Amino acid sequence: MSPVNNKTRQRMFEWKVRLSTIVWFVLFLGFLASLPLIIGWAFWLLAVTIGIAAIIAMPAAWVVKTWFDPGHKRSFVLHWMRANVVLICMLSIALAAPIYYLAVITESQPLLLPQATLSNGHKTIVFQGMQHIASDNFYKSVVYDIERALADGYIIYYEGVQTATPESKEYFSKLSRLLTGNANLARTYKTLGDACGLKFQSDYFMLFEADKKEHPERHIVADVDAIDLKHEYERLMSSDPGFSTAHVNDFSSASQVHSSDATVSMVEWLQSGTEGQKKLAGIVCRGAMTLAYTSHKDEKSGNLDPLILDFRNQQLVNKILNDSNNKIFITYGANHFSGIFDLLKQKDPSWTIATVKWLRPVEMPKKEHQGSLLVDAR
Repeated sequence: MSPVNNKTRQRMFEWKVRLSTIVWFVLFLGFLASLPLIIGWAFWLLAVTIGIAAIIAMPAAWVVKTWFDPGHKRSFVLHWMRANVVLICMLSIALAAPIYYLAVITESQPLLLPQATLSNGHKTIVFQGMQHIASDNFYKSVVYDIERALADGYIIYYEGVQTATPESKEYFSKLSRLLTGNANLARTYKTLGDACGLKFQSDYFMLFEADKKEHPERHIVADVDAIDLKHEYERLMSSDPGFSTAHVNDFSSASQVHSSDATVSMVEWLQSGTEGQKKLAGIVCRGAMTLAYTSHKDEKSGNLDPLILDFRNQQLVNKILNDSNNKIFITYGANHFSGIFDLLKQKDPSWTIATVKWLRPVEMPKKEHQGSLLVDAR
C-alpha cells in the first residue's frame, strides 16, 4: 500500500475520532442539561427513559453489528451498550428540549401589550391592553398608571360583560361555556394563573373598590350587557349566512363538552404535584401563552369575532364618542385595540396615536427576598 493511501487513511481516521468526540460531547452535555428537568418532574421518568432506551438499543445494536461491523470486531453487548447510552442521551434531550424552547422563547421573544395614547385634538384616550392573567409586575404597573390617570382627571373604563338580570347571567354562563368550556370564567382564569405562576387581574383591581364607592362617576364598566350579546347573536344568526352556518350547533348538548374542562382539571391536578412539577408546568404554561397570544399578521379571525370583538368594539366606541369627559383611560383586552382605533378613525380621521409604550404581561415569577431587622423584637 502506497504512503499516500496510508496518509489519507490516517487523516480519515483522525477526522472520524474528532467527529465522534464532538458527537459524544454534545450528547453528554445535552443529557446533563436535560437531567434536572427529568428528575424535577419525577425520578421514575428517568427510569422509564433508561428502560425504553435499553429495549430500542437491541435492534439498533443488531443493525450496527450486522451492517457496519462485518468483521465482528466488537461483541453484541458492546454495540448494545453504546447504542443504549446514545439513546438515553437522545431521549432525554427530546424530553427536555421543548421545555427549554418554551423557557427561551418567553424570555427572548416576550409577549408585549400596548398602552397607546390616542387623541383627535379635543379628546384624549389612553388604551391599556389587558390580559386576564399576567405577571405581578404587569398589574402593578397598570395599577400605578390608573392611579396617576385618576389624579390627572381621567375617568376609567373597565372591560367586563355585565349580567344585571338572571336572564343575562344565564346567557353569559352559556356563552362562557361555549368560549372556554367553563361557565365560571373567574375560576378558569384563577386556576390557569396559579398553574402558570401568574396572577389574576381582578385581584389587583380590588384596590380601587374604596375609590369606586367614593367616586363612582370615575369608574365605569363600559362593556355591554350579556342580553345585548344575546340579541346581537340572534341578529347575526338571522342575517349572516356564514355566521349562522358556523354556529348552528353552538348551544347543543354535544357542544358543551369542551376541551377546557379537561385543561382545568389537568391544571388542578398539577397544583397538587411536587414543587418540581409545578415549576416545570409554569414554564410550559408561560411559554404556551407567549406563543398563543403573540399576534401574527396572517392570523385568521375567530368564528365568534363578529360578536365578541366587533360588536363590543362598536358599542365601546359609541360610548367614548358620546361621553362628555375628554380624558378616558381604557383597560380592555389588547385584541380590541385595532378595531377600536379603526372605528374611531372612521368617525373622525383626525384621531392619531400620540404615544405607545409596551408592557410585558408574561414573565418568570420573581423570587421574594426577605431581610432581617437587627433589633430585639421583645
